Amino acid sequence: MKIRIAKKEDVEQVWNIGNNVSEFKTAENVIIFWPKETLENCIDKDDILFYVVEIEGKIIGFSIVNLNKSLGKAEIENIYVSPEYRKNKIGTSILDEILQELKVRKYDNVNCLTDEAIEFYKRYGFTKGKGFAWMDIALSDKFKRG
Repeated sequence: MKIRIAKKEDVEQVWNIGNNVSEFKTAENVIIFWPKETLENCIDKDDILFYVVEIEGKIIGFSIVNLNKSLGKAEIENIYVSPEYRKNKIGTSILDEILQELKVRKYDNVNCLTDEAIEFYKRYGFTKGKGFAWMDIALSDKFKRG
């Protein structure tokens, strides 16, 4: 297993994984996963950590972390591992990589939005906040469901 920074040539595989996963669905009228163009825009940016997980040349997981340097805060947008590779500590390895990099970059706070991985994050010391509703509005057609 290898965790590395995503490259442009990884976008198609990441998009194919994410686009076929119901866990990313947030609202009926908003697309399930990031558009390819948006993923491509995340490559080599200072305000995004975009990792992929590879096994024998095949991408089996990824993570996207939104960085707000001005606030000293990072938000984990996604950590995803294909179901057949779960329970092998791959998600743990990704989160370790993320947290280590954020410490190196001197970020003060990390948060994530999740409803399915609460126990996973709690094991790392994340605390569960009060419940709230996820609210979305698609301001461009690339995020609207066809």
